[in-house]
Amino acid sequence: MTLGYEIPQGSKIHFGTSAKIKRDIELKAVDIFYRSGFEEISTPSFSFSNDNKVSRNTIRISSNNNKQMILRNDNTTDVIKIIHRHLGDIKHKKWFYIQPFYSYPSAEINQIGAEFLDEDSLGNLLCVAVSIFLELKIEPILQISNMNIPRLCAKEGNLDIEIFSKAKIDSILKSASYFASLVSVQTKQELESYIKVAPSFLKEELENLLHIASYCHYENTIFSPLYYSPNGYYDSLFFRMFDGNKVLLLGGRYEIDEIKSCGFAIYTNDVVDYILNKVG
Repeated sequence: MTLGYEIPQGSKIHFGTSAKIKRDIELKAVDIFYRSGFEEISTPSFSFSNDNKVSRNTIRISSNNNKQMILRNDNTTDVIKIIHRHLGDIKHKKWFYIQPFYSYPSAEINQIGAEFLDEDSLGNLLCVAVSIFLELKIEPILQISNMNIPRLCAKEGNLDIEIFSKAKIDSILKSASYFASLVSVQTKQELESYIKVAPSFLKEELENLLHIASYCHYENTIFSPLYYSPNGYYDSLFFRMFDGNKVLLLGGRYEIDEIKSCGFAIYTNDVVDYILNKVG
């Protein structure tokens, strides 16, 4: 049977309980953002495509004069480029958004995100993210990593970075003796202990990893010093919240338009599902 109004795969309907949960998440996040000194920004769903590096997941359409346009494919990139290229010499550095992005062919992904145009404020930003989840009374796993660590290990040991991105533990352990202890580091205490005996070329980045976590206390935290997942723009200190295979939040340091910043994005639809499963 063909329905009169079909919903494409990848789109999401919220109604009743799920719509109420979604709105509650957004309202709690907005309250925390404003109390933390953030201002809201809303970016256009459409923009003209002048970039040859547009992702293949981008949805392209044509304007009435045949100029190529794209549907917003990434919130962080849009926010930073609009602030930099359209708002001029603006002094405010803390921005949040609540809006979806779109991915080919028909995915609509709702996000709540924050961008801080100061890369040295990642610790404070991590606390904002944690505060939102604590306010929602949920505590998924928080994983904190530093992708400079596997890069340094690959360089020092003349290794292919792929063994870290694909988590080839056997290959990692065979390459150098200091990996045996580093692979097993998960807690703050284990990281502190390892730093005392770490190779000199790793100490600074390990200390950076420890320092980020010192800004706020979150019980369900794990450290993954050798985690490496090239994902576009988060390229050094990086954190994520997840439950099983579901990623609920991604955040970290990045550079866009030569602006060094930090930010995070909450995947609202997945958080709604997480809460529904928890209360169900």
